Amino acid sequence: MNQPPAIKDDDNLRVEEYIKDWNWDEASHEFAVQMGIFLLEFIDSLHTSGVSPKTFRKHKGNCWLIGSFECDYGHHDTFTPAVFLDGPGFVYEFKHKVSDSKYAIASYKSTWRKIEKFVRALAPEST
Repeated sequence: MNQPPAIKDDDNLRVEEYIKDWNWDEASHEFAVQMGIFLLEFIDSLHTSGVSPKTFRKHKGNCWLIGSFECDYGHHDTFTPAVFLDGPGFVYEFKHKVSDSKYAIASYKSTWRKIEKFVRALAPEST
């Protein structure tokens, strides 16, 4: 018996699920959507880059934290990938809200630097 084709994930639903705790009004929602789209693209690129499953999970978790911190503390009116070029940001918040372990902090900073490298690769003329 033929099986129906698999239904692809709805990208909008994926983004909304990813950012559900990052916004509180219409303006912050739009910023969070743009941030979420960008970070999910970065995560997808990591997944296809061949990093180990453990490294992928760590970067994926750190990306969510980075997005959350950027939305909560970044004070940006509009999203642009350039928000990641001042990196690593929100280390104080990470230490106080997530972990003060040197290993966890180094992992968080590593993810931020990978995002920054991804941004620079997308638009080298603007950096």
